[in-house]
Amino acid sequence: MPTSTRTASSEVCDCVFPSAATRSDAARGFTLLELSIVLLILAIAVSFIIPRLRNADSAALTSGAARLATTARYLYEEAAFRRRPMRLNLDLDKQTYWVTVLKDDPEDPEFVLDDSPLARPTALPASVVFVDVVLPALGIVHEGLVFAQFFPEGYADPLVVHLTNSRHEFATLAIEPLTGRTRVADAYVDLDARRVADARDRGHDDGGGTQGRSSMLRRARDRRDAMGAGGP
Repeated sequence: MPTSTRTASSEVCDCVFPSAATRSDAARGFTLLELSIVLLILAIAVSFIIPRLRNADSAALTSGAARLATTARYLYEEAAFRRRPMRLNLDLDKQTYWVTVLKDDPEDPEFVLDDSPLARPTALPASVVFVDVVLPALGIVHEGLVFAQFFPEGYADPLVVHLTNSRHEFATLAIEPLTGRTRVADAYVDLDARRVADARDRGHDDGGGTQGRSSMLRRARDRRDAMGAGGP
Protein backbone atom coordinates (compact mmCIF):
# COMPACT_ATOMS: atom_id res chain seq x y z
CA MET A 1 0.00 0.00 0.00
CA PRO A 2 2.60 2.64 0.81
CA THR A 3 4.31 1.94 -2.46
CA SER A 4 1.12 2.44 -4.49
CA THR A 5 0.41 5.64 -2.57
CA ARG A 6 3.78 7.09 -3.50
CA THR A 7 3.23 6.18 -7.14
CA ALA A 8 -0.12 7.91 -7.24
CA SER A 9 1.31 11.00 -5.62
CA SER A 10 4.12 11.07 -8.16
CA GLU A 11 1.64 10.90 -11.03
CA VAL A 12 -0.38 13.76 -9.58
CA CYS A 13 2.74 15.90 -9.22
CA ASP A 14 3.80 15.18 -12.78
CA CYS A 15 0.42 16.28 -14.08
CA VAL A 16 0.15 19.44 -12.03
CA PHE A 17 3.81 20.44 -12.16
CA PRO A 18 5.45 19.45 -15.47
CA SER A 19 9.04 18.39 -15.36
CA ALA A 20 11.90 20.68 -16.45
CA ALA A 21 12.28 18.77 -19.71
CA THR A 22 8.59 19.20 -20.51
CA ARG A 23 8.73 22.94 -19.79
CA SER A 24 11.85 23.28 -21.99
CA ASP A 25 10.14 21.54 -24.92
CA ALA A 26 7.10 23.81 -24.61
CA ALA A 27 9.21 26.94 -24.45
CA ARG A 28 11.26 25.84 -27.45
CA GLY A 29 8.16 25.15 -29.50
CA PHE A 30 6.67 28.54 -28.66
CA THR A 31 9.88 30.33 -29.65
CA LEU A 32 9.95 28.63 -33.06
CA LEU A 33 6.35 29.64 -33.61
CA GLU A 34 7.16 33.24 -32.75
CA LEU A 35 10.17 33.20 -35.07
CA SER A 36 8.06 31.87 -37.93
CA ILE A 37 5.53 34.65 -37.45
CA VAL A 38 8.24 37.31 -37.34
CA LEU A 39 9.87 35.98 -40.52
CA LEU A 40 6.50 35.97 -42.26
CA ILE A 41 5.87 39.58 -41.26
CA LEU A 42 9.34 40.61 -42.44
CA ALA A 43 8.85 38.88 -45.78
CA ILE A 44 5.57 40.70 -46.30
CA ALA A 45 7.12 44.03 -45.32
CA VAL A 46 10.09 43.58 -47.66
CA SER A 47 7.78 42.71 -50.54
CA PHE A 48 6.19 46.14 -50.13
CA ILE A 49 9.33 48.13 -49.31
CA ILE A 50 11.63 47.01 -52.15
CA PRO A 51 9.31 48.15 -54.98
CA ARG A 52 8.85 51.46 -53.21
CA LEU A 53 12.61 51.93 -52.94
CA ARG A 54 12.95 51.24 -56.65
CA ASN A 55 10.17 53.68 -57.40
CA ALA A 56 11.88 56.27 -55.18
CA ASP A 57 15.10 56.02 -57.21
CA SER A 58 13.20 56.43 -60.46
CA ALA A 59 11.23 59.35 -59.04
CA ALA A 60 14.45 61.01 -57.88
CA LEU A 61 15.90 60.76 -61.39
CA THR A 62 12.75 62.19 -62.94
CA SER A 63 12.48 65.06 -60.45
CA GLY A 64 16.20 65.87 -60.73
CA ALA A 65 15.99 66.11 -64.52
CA ALA A 66 12.78 68.14 -64.35
CA ARG A 67 14.26 70.62 -61.87
CA LEU A 68 17.34 71.10 -64.05
CA ALA A 69 15.14 71.58 -67.12
CA THR A 70 13.08 74.20 -65.28
CA THR A 71 16.26 76.07 -64.36
CA ALA A 72 17.44 76.04 -67.98
CA ARG A 73 14.10 77.39 -69.17
CA TYR A 74 14.26 80.09 -66.51
CA LEU A 75 17.70 81.11 -67.77
CA TYR A 76 16.55 81.37 -71.37
CA GLU A 77 13.64 83.65 -70.50
CA GLU A 78 15.44 85.64 -67.81
CA ALA A 79 18.44 86.45 -70.02
CA ALA A 80 16.11 87.95 -72.62
CA PHE A 81 14.08 89.80 -69.98
CA ARG A 82 17.10 91.32 -68.21
CA ARG A 83 19.03 91.81 -71.45
CA ARG A 84 22.09 90.32 -69.83
CA PRO A 85 23.96 87.07 -70.47
CA MET A 86 23.39 84.33 -67.90
CA ARG A 87 25.05 80.98 -67.29
CA LEU A 88 24.05 77.56 -66.08
CA ASN A 89 27.06 76.24 -64.16
CA LEU A 90 27.45 72.50 -63.54
CA ASP A 91 29.85 70.90 -61.08
CA LEU A 92 30.15 67.30 -62.28
CA ASP A 93 32.21 66.29 -59.25
CA LYS A 94 29.95 67.68 -56.52
CA GLN A 95 26.70 66.96 -58.39
CA THR A 96 25.48 70.54 -58.09
CA TYR A 97 24.47 73.38 -60.40
CA TRP A 98 23.78 77.10 -60.05
CA VAL A 99 23.03 80.25 -62.02
CA THR A 100 25.26 83.27 -62.59
CA VAL A 101 24.55 86.55 -64.35
CA LEU A 102 26.86 89.11 -65.95
CA LYS A 103 27.24 92.18 -63.75
CA ASP A 104 25.75 95.38 -65.12
CA ASP A 105 29.12 97.09 -64.98
CA PRO A 106 31.13 97.52 -68.21
CA GLU A 107 34.30 98.12 -66.20
CA ASP A 108 33.93 94.86 -64.29
CA PRO A 109 32.47 92.23 -66.67
CA GLU A 110 32.17 89.40 -64.20
CA PHE A 111 29.58 86.65 -63.77
CA VAL A 112 28.17 86.61 -60.24
CA LEU A 113 25.62 84.48 -58.42
CA ASP A 114 22.04 85.32 -59.25
CA ASP A 115 19.88 86.20 -56.26
CA SER A 116 16.67 84.66 -57.57
CA PRO A 117 15.23 81.80 -55.44
CA LEU A 118 15.00 79.60 -58.53
CA ALA A 119 18.64 80.25 -59.34
CA ARG A 120 20.16 79.34 -56.00
CA PRO A 121 22.76 76.51 -55.92
CA THR A 122 21.01 73.16 -56.16
CA ALA A 123 22.24 69.63 -55.52
CA LEU A 124 20.97 66.66 -57.47
CA PRO A 125 18.88 64.16 -55.47
CA ALA A 126 20.98 61.83 -53.33
CA SER A 127 20.75 58.82 -55.68
CA VAL A 128 21.27 60.86 -58.88
CA VAL A 129 24.59 61.88 -60.48
CA PHE A 130 25.85 63.43 -63.69
CA VAL A 131 27.06 60.90 -66.25
CA ASP A 132 28.45 63.49 -68.65
CA VAL A 133 27.73 66.82 -70.29
CA VAL A 134 28.06 67.52 -74.01
CA LEU A 135 28.97 70.99 -75.30
CA PRO A 136 30.09 71.72 -78.90
CA ALA A 137 33.19 73.59 -77.76
CA LEU A 138 34.31 70.90 -75.29
CA GLY A 139 32.83 67.66 -76.52
CA ILE A 140 31.90 65.09 -73.87
CA VAL A 141 32.92 66.12 -70.36
CA HIS A 142 32.80 63.72 -67.40
CA GLU A 143 34.25 65.81 -64.57
CA GLY A 144 35.06 69.31 -63.42
CA LEU A 145 33.16 72.57 -63.92
CA VAL A 146 31.35 73.46 -67.13
CA PHE A 147 28.79 76.07 -68.09
CA ALA A 148 26.31 76.86 -70.83
CA GLN A 149 25.60 80.49 -71.63
CA PHE A 150 22.21 82.02 -72.38
CA PHE A 151 22.18 85.23 -74.39
CA PRO A 152 19.77 88.20 -74.28
CA GLU A 153 19.25 87.93 -78.04
CA GLY A 154 17.21 84.77 -77.44
CA TYR A 155 19.56 81.86 -78.01
CA ALA A 156 21.74 79.60 -75.88
CA ASP A 157 24.73 77.30 -76.05
CA PRO A 158 23.64 73.84 -77.22
CA LEU A 159 23.73 71.62 -74.16
CA VAL A 160 23.11 67.94 -73.48
CA VAL A 161 23.19 66.59 -69.93
CA HIS A 162 23.05 62.89 -69.04
CA LEU A 163 21.95 61.80 -65.57
CA THR A 164 21.73 58.39 -63.93
CA ASN A 165 20.60 56.91 -60.62
CA SER A 166 21.69 54.02 -58.41
CA ARG A 167 19.63 51.58 -60.52
CA HIS A 168 21.52 52.63 -63.67
CA GLU A 169 18.46 54.22 -65.20
CA PHE A 170 19.19 57.24 -67.37
CA ALA A 171 17.73 60.61 -68.28
CA THR A 172 18.85 63.00 -71.01
CA LEU A 173 18.24 66.75 -70.95
CA ALA A 174 18.82 68.76 -74.12
CA ILE A 175 18.47 72.48 -74.80
CA GLU A 176 17.58 73.62 -78.30
CA PRO A 177 19.81 76.68 -78.86
CA LEU A 178 17.49 78.70 -81.10
CA THR A 179 14.22 78.22 -79.23
CA GLY A 180 15.44 77.56 -75.70
CA ARG A 181 13.09 74.62 -75.48
CA THR A 182 14.25 72.02 -73.01
CA ARG A 183 13.49 68.35 -73.59
CA VAL A 184 13.90 65.41 -71.25
CA ALA A 185 14.03 61.76 -72.31
CA ASP A 186 13.96 58.67 -70.11
CA ALA A 187 17.05 57.17 -71.74
CA TYR A 188 20.67 57.86 -72.60
CA VAL A 189 20.38 59.72 -75.91
CA ASP A 190 23.57 60.31 -77.91
CA LEU A 191 24.34 63.78 -79.23
CA ASP A 192 24.49 62.29 -82.73
CA ALA A 193 20.76 61.78 -82.54
CA ARG A 194 20.31 65.57 -82.46
CA ARG A 195 16.96 65.07 -80.87
CA VAL A 196 15.91 63.98 -77.43
CA ALA A 197 12.66 62.46 -78.61
CA ASP A 198 11.66 60.65 -81.77
CA ALA A 199 8.48 59.07 -83.00
CA ARG A 200 8.95 55.95 -80.89
CA ASP A 201 10.41 57.44 -77.72
CA ARG A 202 8.86 60.82 -77.18
CA GLY A 203 9.98 62.82 -74.20
CA HIS A 204 8.28 65.70 -72.44
CA ASP A 205 9.04 69.39 -72.25
CA ASP A 206 9.71 71.25 -69.03
CA GLY A 207 6.39 73.06 -69.07
CA GLY A 208 4.64 70.17 -67.40
CA GLY A 209 2.87 68.85 -70.49
CA THR A 210 3.91 65.24 -70.78
CA GLN A 211 3.85 64.10 -74.38
CA GLY A 212 4.61 60.48 -73.62
CA ARG A 213 7.28 58.48 -71.90
CA SER A 214 9.07 55.32 -72.89
CA SER A 215 9.64 52.59 -70.35
CA MET A 216 12.66 51.30 -72.28
CA LEU A 217 16.03 52.56 -71.12
CA ARG A 218 18.13 52.55 -74.25
CA ARG A 219 21.81 51.86 -73.90
CA ALA A 220 21.48 51.13 -70.21
CA ARG A 221 23.48 47.92 -70.34
CA ASP A 222 26.31 49.42 -72.37
CA ARG A 223 26.55 52.42 -70.08
CA ARG A 224 26.46 50.18 -66.99
CA ASP A 225 29.51 48.30 -68.26
CA ALA A 226 31.32 51.55 -69.01
CA MET A 227 30.53 53.14 -65.67
CA GLY A 228 31.07 50.12 -63.45
CA ALA A 229 29.04 49.05 -60.47
CA GLY A 230 29.88 52.15 -58.42
CA GLY A 231 28.41 54.72 -60.79
CA PRO A 232 30.06 57.10 -63.26
